[in-house]
Amino acid sequence: MRDPSSPATPAPPPAPPDAPEITLLESVRSVLADLAELDLPGDGTQRRGNGVILDRLAEELSEAAAMLRALPARPAEMSGHDYALLAALRTAHASGEDVAETIARALARLAADLGGGGKVISNRPGSWEAGLVADLLSGTIGPDDEGLPVFGGAGASL
Repeated sequence: MRDPSSPATPAPPPAPPDAPEITLLESVRSVLADLAELDLPGDGTQRRGNGVILDRLAEELSEAAAMLRALPARPAEMSGHDYALLAALRTAHASGEDVAETIARALARLAADLGGGGKVISNRPGSWEAGLVADLLSGTIGPDDEGLPVFGGAGASL
C-alpha cells in the first residue's frame, strides 16, 4: 500500500502514435483544410472551384478510409469502393428507399456516364453477375439503351 504522504509517481507520457497513425492523422487534417476551402453561399449559386475541392475531398476521404482499415486489427477484406457502396446502400435502406430501384438507377446513371449499358459490364462480360446486371440494365434503360438519355450522359453530374 502506498504511503499517502509520499509524492505520487507521475504517469509515463503517452506513447507517440505509430507512423501509419500519423499518416492517417495528417490525411484527416488535409481533408479538414480542404473542407474549409469550400465556398458555399447557400443562395443556390455554385462556386466554380467547389467541384474541384469536392473531388479532392472524395479522394482524400477514400485514402483516409483505406489507411484506417490498414491499421493493425482492422479488417481489410473489402476495398474502399465496396465500403462506399455499402454505406450508400445502408443509407438508402435506412431512409426507406427501394434498394433494388436505387441499384437499378445507379447502374443506369453509370451506363449513361460510360456511354452504354454494355460498358458497365465490360470488365467481366461473361460472368453470371454481369448477366444479371445486363438484365437489370435492359429493364431499366431498354435492350438498345434507348432510355439512356433519361439518366444523363458522359460527364453528367450526379
